[in-house]
Amino acid sequence: MDMKLTGTTRRTALKTAAAAAGALVAMPYVARAQSTDAAKLALEFRIYGGNAPLFYATEAGIYKDLNLNITPDGSSGSGEAITRVASGAYEFGLADASAVVEFAGRNPEAAPVIIMPIFDVFPAVVLSLAKKPVKSMKELVGVKLGTGTADAGSKILPALLALNNIDPKSVNRVTMDVKLRDTMLLKGDVDAVIAFDYTAIFNLMDNGLKLEDINLLYYADSGFNFFGNSLIASQAMIKDKPDVVRRMALAVARAWVQASKNREAATAAVLKREKLLNPKIERARMDWVIDRLVRTENVKKNGLGAFEPKRMEDSIKLLAQSLDLPKPPTPATLFNGSFMPPLSERMIG
Repeated sequence: MDMKLTGTTRRTALKTAAAAAGALVAMPYVARAQSTDAAKLALEFRIYGGNAPLFYATEAGIYKDLNLNITPDGSSGSGEAITRVASGAYEFGLADASAVVEFAGRNPEAAPVIIMPIFDVFPAVVLSLAKKPVKSMKELVGVKLGTGTADAGSKILPALLALNNIDPKSVNRVTMDVKLRDTMLLKGDVDAVIAFDYTAIFNLMDNGLKLEDINLLYYADSGFNFFGNSLIASQAMIKDKPDVVRRMALAVARAWVQASKNREAATAAVLKREKLLNPKIERARMDWVIDRLVRTENVKKNGLGAFEPKRMEDSIKLLAQSLDLPKPPTPATLFNGSFMPPLSERMIG
């Protein structure tokens, strides 16, 4: 399906997104294909508990049942996953929606398309220690804040500060390699850091901290209410192999729904792929992702991938401002909801 909707009005685009995101679009039954289709899936980060359901899908036969042979591979982050899909090296990816917006704003002709949101919460946080917590954006003034150079949370921060009437120049940002982030926080070199919750929390816990030692201030509670990791597909796949895209979306929905019900098996599936992982930490990470980022009240009621179109429109505006995008995508070019599985397949309550 061609994603270029030249001439489509803003109003029509929003209605299209609303219809799809409202989970009311009837999808034809996905028939069993006559032959197995192989495809590669670029994950949003390294292989760990945060993406365990995609490996559980292999062990549980979910891909096989839909005549798919899917190879999930880790990456350095959403940016790499998006680039892999855009280049044609991978057919599908799991990537943060904000990163997809940025890529689409700079590379509209090659940009992958979101076909199903998975995280209903954008996981970026200001993470501080409970002994010296940062409880509001205004409290960032006067503290040392560790930020990365390429992660979505760090890039969005200036616009989010402005949204909260805070001069970005008043925040003492310490730019650092993300690999040093947790160490610098623990050593007291910085008072807080910008991070994704399910990555940083469990890294810190692996270093001896307890959950009660950590304080989280979510971007979602400070004005940036976008969704997070999403299933993306290349424009070529959408145009040339829509049936494969439809089956992939169904497989991913089933993976998260079934993994939520079979968490020990899902943890075992990712440990089978990465044997050096800490089973306790990765099970806790997966539980956090499912219970706090995926199974929100909205998703329990409306199904995996459901969202209000205004969330997307407002988020694109903030991202366009923060990232100085030359040609921001529209909801209709960023998201194609026609491949969303039926509501019955997306209920993860």
